Amino acid sequence: MHGSIEKVFPLFGPVEEEKWAGGWEPSIKYGGNAEEGTVFTTLDPHPATWVLDRYDAKAHAIRYLIVSPELRVVQIDINCQAAGKAETRCEVSYTMTALSDLGETLVGNYAQSNHDHRIRQWQIAVDHYLQTGTRTAHHE
Repeated sequence: MHGSIEKVFPLFGPVEEEKWAGGWEPSIKYGGNAEEGTVFTTLDPHPATWVLDRYDAKAHAIRYLIVSPELRVVQIDINCQAAGKAETRCEVSYTMTALSDLGETLVGNYAQSNHDHRIRQWQIAVDHYLQTGTRTAHHE
């Protein structure tokens, strides 16, 4: 990403993500942007409850646990590293567990190419926000 780690890393918190991710509309039930234990819900593409399981500002690491009832449980790990004064490298991994036949289909359809595309869209959206202060129209 084309920004310092001090600017990029906080943008992966649930509240700050709204600044760059079009379509991202979390409903905070407990906590805030940078607090472990924060709980929030989303509706798109399926109703889901999210828990901010880890927020380590020193290590620049975030972990979310997401439960989509009767579909799947997803763990998202985001780890950022400074790559110079104005560049940040972010590694994002998804671990998914199906909870139903439909969940099996969703998990089975999430191939590496889907992941690579999603992360590229994140990069475009974050870079756009850092350059313009506005968000793109759609978040994947």
